[in-house]
Amino acid sequence: MSLNTDDTPTGPIAGTRHAPPGPPGASRPGHGPQPAGSLTQRRNMFRDLAAFVLLLLAVLFPWNLYFGLMIPGSSVVWWGLLALVTVLSAVSLVVPRRPTDPGGNAQLRLLLNIPYLLLVAGFVGYDAVESIMLGGTTQVPGGVGPGAWLGAAGALLAAQPALTQPTTDERAYERWLRGARLLGYVSMFGASLSAGFNLCWRVRYALQHTGGSESFGTHNTTVILSAVVYGVVALVAVLVASRWILRNTPASRFAIFALGVSSVVAGMLVWVVPGGREIDAFHGIAQNTSTAGVGYEGYLAWTAAAALFVPLTLFSPPQVRNDREVWRNAIRKGLVLIVVWCFGSALMRVTDLVVATLLDYPSFPYNSLTLAAFDVTTATLAVWLRVKLASGALRSRLITALSGLVVTMTISRVILGVVLAPRFERVSVGPVYGNDLAQQITSTFDVTLCGLALFIFAAVIIAAQIRKPRRRRRPVRRTAATTRPPVPVPTRPGGPPPPSEAKTTQFGAPRTQHEAPTAVLSAPGPAPRIFRSSETTGPVRPRIFRPPNNRP
Repeated sequence: MSLNTDDTPTGPIAGTRHAPPGPPGASRPGHGPQPAGSLTQRRNMFRDLAAFVLLLLAVLFPWNLYFGLMIPGSSVVWWGLLALVTVLSAVSLVVPRRPTDPGGNAQLRLLLNIPYLLLVAGFVGYDAVESIMLGGTTQVPGGVGPGAWLGAAGALLAAQPALTQPTTDERAYERWLRGARLLGYVSMFGASLSAGFNLCWRVRYALQHTGGSESFGTHNTTVILSAVVYGVVALVAVLVASRWILRNTPASRFAIFALGVSSVVAGMLVWVVPGGREIDAFHGIAQNTSTAGVGYEGYLAWTAAAALFVPLTLFSPPQVRNDREVWRNAIRKGLVLIVVWCFGSALMRVTDLVVATLLDYPSFPYNSLTLAAFDVTTATLAVWLRVKLASGALRSRLITALSGLVVTMTISRVILGVVLAPRFERVSVGPVYGNDLAQQITSTFDVTLCGLALFIFAAVIIAAQIRKPRRRRRPVRRTAATTRPPVPVPTRPGGPPPPSEAKTTQFGAPRTQHEAPTAVLSAPGPAPRIFRSSETTGPVRPRIFRPPNNRP
């Protein structure tokens, strides 16, 4: 028996799907070796290449004030350790990805990058010990420079296991997410500890000048006031940003990724640009929090977290990348950080002006108030944009214009902060750090916010191109109760209804209670009788019966 084009296709024959030849489970994504040139393979190569570039850049930038390329007196021992751990991390990138033992490859990659992470932790510990020993003195601790930030990010990228599918799920990345959350707690705790430690040292310095002929006066009050304002502003900025690491949401991961990339780029620019020492007195090498603004507890944690979130941001599923609410919330988080720091900068500038006035120091009110006005204007624009994003659509010219203004104002703040800052006539500076600015409020973090504002502008454009998927409307089934009742047709009084008003022609009449179902009505039976009205046939005349033989 065969089927031709005139036969009616049956269900089982039309619905049968033949499985492709091959072993079972070979067509499932994420199982077995990925073919060369596939999307998963290309993303693995991209991540490994990014890790290798970061490891190379880490050698070219300073690790602290006393060690790094182009820093005089750098220890040869530290150079040897840096070279050794860099080679180990680079070797982890060429570990063969055997599909039969993916767990062993992942452990080997992690073990080869642990020495590099320990070296970064050693620099952090060294600065913490120096900060305690040199507290209250004129000597400056080493800090942690952009070389350590780049190296930590590269090592964390190289330590991650190879991708087995194009997109990464949170459930498959749970262990790394726990590590990122731990990093966020360490960042917040370390920043709070550093801010409290520096505040105690400055208060102690202010109280040491009391007693004897000199009593507690204006000078001591201004020292404590400046220490409290500077410390609180720097600490709040770190806490606001590091809290994003603890939030396990796609929006917070996108925000911390943008902040981490901006931090690395800002550190490199401040070190490379000729005027970088005027932007930041420590030449992009971060001290601990509240010593000179935002500390390395923030920069290092944000950069490391951005490296950990790469598979969940750049390689996120399409439903995450194409969700406008994810982009909206990420943009609003970045705007919060800009608002906090700009208002805090304005508060610090006003505090410096008040301190200079109380102590009768030379001051420049016009410059300080102009810089404070730019800070407040930038913060106001960021607040306005954040409010519009919460209530308006992303495809708006006003939102695009506001995001462009925020970028312009953040860059202008950095330029004016260097040009309008008061300066000393003669000052001796070191070979690595120091400048002649009398008021150092502009720092590397302001350059970081410029990069974050650029990310916000790009995110607004990207989110505006995303269209919401239209929901398919389900067809509404009309029941007998919801059908429109038939319109009654007026009849002539006193006479029989016309044929169009007969019950047999009223097909739209609602079903009565005793009406037979459709199956019964359509059953085979005698032909229906046609109703004929008396008006159409005329009156029936009586006929007289006559026998056939009885003729007149």
